Formats: sequence, structure tokens, C-alpha cells
Amino acid sequence: MDVEEARDHIRKLLLISGRSRYAAKENYNLTRLAYLLKLFPDARFVLPVRRPREHIASLIKQHQLFSAAAQRYPRSVSHLDRVGHFEFGAHRRCINPDGRTDVVDSIEALWREGNHVRAWARYWANLYRWENEQRRSDEALHRATLVLRYEDLCDQPERSLRGLFEHCSLTDESGELTRKWAPSLSRPGYYNPTFTNEEERAIAEETDAVAAELGYRHDENASTVLTPR
Repeated sequence: MDVEEARDHIRKLLLISGRSRYAAKENYNLTRLAYLLKLFPDARFVLPVRRPREHIASLIKQHQLFSAAAQRYPRSVSHLDRVGHFEFGAHRRCINPDGRTDVVDSIEALWREGNHVRAWARYWANLYRWENEQRRSDEALHRATLVLRYEDLCDQPERSLRGLFEHCSLTDESGELTRKWAPSLSRPGYYNPTFTNEEERAIAEETDAVAAELGYRHDENASTVLTPR
């Protein structure tokens, strides 16, 4: 799909739905933001981030769920291949944002060895490191992107929602939308990640530097825990 085809596709979707805005949630767009901004200069991006420890636990859980589904429903694997979704499951593959093979090869080697926690931690750090560099080197992309921390959204929902609406030029002058949705936002209580001390160290070693760029820091009272500033 070339540039004009991409623009026409979005225009068609807006026309048939009678809408003036197009919203998309697409993990693989992480590596396409600069290109999408060239296609649509008025686009606004929301980049959700989460404390590495909890994010890595979630990634491991999702991979386990997809892998179990592949065993039970083998046709699901070919469906994921067809739609180009390789984040989790039987045909899992790394996103390689900058074309380097050394980091990706090391991550996939760790997966094969069964060192899943360090592998996912390195993967997390590699993707967010690259994205941080993109925004630092591209002022237009920096302005168009809101980094929204999950912990802030849960702990300060009204403030976070107002910032989100403002960034996306969405009107909520009466505060009705903020009041409606803020009470439903909170940290999950259905599970608490459990890692060994060695795994906690691996997460810290792989992610601390990049996490600091996203506003997270070491808590001196719990050396392996990162907390929002």
C-alpha cells in the first residue's frame, strides 16, 4: 500500500462511518510512528508504558495463553500468521526496530534456553530505548506523542484523562467524560507477579536505564522495584 492508498483507505473508513476521527490500537505501529506522522501531519499518538516488572509479567502471561490456545486450536496459529501477529504464541518473533540482529538474536537465544524473564526484559528495553531515541531526534514526533504511564492513569485518573483529551484535541470542557471514566480506572488486584531474586535482578539489569528515561526510578527501600516519579 503506497502513501495515497493509505490515505484513501482512512478517508473511506471515515466516510462510511460518518466520522471525522480515526482511532487505531496497533502494537506494531510503535516502529511506524514517524512514517504515519508524514502521512497524517495532524495525527496524535498515545504511547502507553508500564513499570517493567509488571509489564514483563503480563507479556509472559500472554505468551503462555497464546501458546496454550495454539495447542487447543491449531488453526489459530495459521490465522495469526495470516494477519501478521507474531508477538506471542507458537510462531513468536521479535520486532526488530533498527535492523540490528545482535540484540534480537540474543533475545531469541534466551527464549530457546528457557530464560524467559531476562529475554522479555531485554526485549522491553530494546523497543522502548529505540522509541525514546526516535522522539528525541524528531521534534515533530515528540510533540505528536503522549507517553502515558499506566501507573499515573490508575493512580491519578482524572489528571491523566484531562492530559489525554488535551493531547488529542478532544473536548471535555464540562468534565463529564473525565468524571464518567475516572472511577473505573485502578490498578489490577487479580494477580501479583512473583519473580525469584535472580529474575528480579535480571529485570533491573536489563531495563533500569531505559525505565529511567520514562520517568521510573529505583526505590532505595526495595532495590528491584521501580516506582513512578
